[in-house]
Amino acid sequence: MDDREARAIKRDILADVGAILREELAADAWGRLLVEVGLAPDGTPTVANIDVEEVIGDESRVDAVFGGAGVRALLPVLAKAVEALCALDGLDLDAVRGGTFVRLEEGDFAWLPALVRAPSVSLDRDRDRLLAKLRAKNERLAEVHDFPRGGRVAIDLAHERLVFSREGGRAMHAAAHAIGTFAPASRTWGWAGSNPHAPESVRKSASAIVDAIPDRDMWELSTPAFATDETTAWALAALVCDRAGGDGVYCASEEEGLAFVLLRGVRGN
Repeated sequence: MDDREARAIKRDILADVGAILREELAADAWGRLLVEVGLAPDGTPTVANIDVEEVIGDESRVDAVFGGAGVRALLPVLAKAVEALCALDGLDLDAVRGGTFVRLEEGDFAWLPALVRAPSVSLDRDRDRLLAKLRAKNERLAEVHDFPRGGRVAIDLAHERLVFSREGGRAMHAAAHAIGTFAPASRTWGWAGSNPHAPESVRKSASAIVDAIPDRDMWELSTPAFATDETTAWALAALVCDRAGGDGVYCASEEEGLAFVLLRGVRGN
């Protein structure tokens, strides 16, 4: 199956599920449905839990719909749809634990693998600006220092330093602090300060930087790990860079995903 066929099948599934959500599950009264799905012993996909977010209008109506017998009859259909959508995205259902249906303004539905909570209002509102600022900073590092593609990167997070070696003995030096990681297989962001596998000094440094961010209305900052997408992972790194006065962010590809590192005090020789 090529990408075009996969997209067509996905559109068909979302159209069918969307009709059910509108007609049976009061989709006009909420914005996001998180459907947790696991596999029964016989391999059958089974809904373990449903969460509704971004409720608008009559909340009691939503409670009545999702607390009634009608929703239970639809669970096998939702489970099968989630299983199929994960498969079309090439994802392991066990790894992502389900998926999220997001109601769009025009009434259709978008699909997000994994259980993706609604972003905090302030992060969502500032996302584009943060990403643009980080892009400009990283482009500046590339322009001035050829970083990171024009040489060799060596990082020592325990001593909070990065050295970028280039031809002719030239180098770029920076203070380096772990921000967090994004695992594509499970669609999960994890803050470095909560990473049990990181050295204590790295966790403390990472936690101190995030704890100093004044935007405490962002639930993302106080949640050790959560499902999201790669774009949001970059937005979180951009947020840290912006609030901590960073010069840019280095993203290292590792076996399990992407590791984001804050750079400050960049200098060359």
